[in-house]
Amino acid sequence: MSVSQDERHYVRAVEAAWSQTLGRAVVISPREFEAVDAWRRRGIPLSVVLETIAATAKRRSGRTPTSLASLTQGILEAWSVIASGRATPQVSDELPARSDARRAWHEALARCPPDQSLHSVLSSLLALEAKGEAAEAIDAALDAALPASVPDELVRRVTQATERELEPFRARMQSDEFQRMFARARIDGLRSELRLPRLTLTR
Repeated sequence: MSVSQDERHYVRAVEAAWSQTLGRAVVISPREFEAVDAWRRRGIPLSVVLETIAATAKRRSGRTPTSLASLTQGILEAWSVIASGRATPQVSDELPARSDARRAWHEALARCPPDQSLHSVLSSLLALEAKGEAAEAIDAALDAALPASVPDELVRRVTQATERELEPFRARMQSDEFQRMFARARIDGLRSELRLPRLTLTR
């Protein structure tokens, strides 16, 4: 099976399992496609992904997982356990606590030079979070501010890495879809470098 055939088989199988979990036919989004193909490129067997999705469906107790991409942590943990030869993995779709993300933001603020724009941005957003501002609004504000608030060298490095990673998808997607995926992936890359998790992916 060629790489492209393997990719299609992998993605379609995950898409089918995800449709069954949601109880309706779905076409995965560009961001979810990116997550699924990242699992494949890491060498995570399709069986591990499907078992994790099935385990999540059995344990959700009426709650629908927020997104296919939100299962990444459980899938990586399951594969890590299997690859290391340990016992049956404990798969969980629980989100990390908001306090952990908040602590990570404060640690990022402490690492940030006071004269850097990001210091001011984080200070303002943490103040809003403390007042109960919606996590979605805070994450959106940080996403919008990040490229202009960090050193140009970091932006260049993350942009180049994102271009390399996503280039295989360019020809298979509409231009506007690709640009949206690229923009989100670049922001996710900056957040990863700065260790700034999304507040919206916490409980």
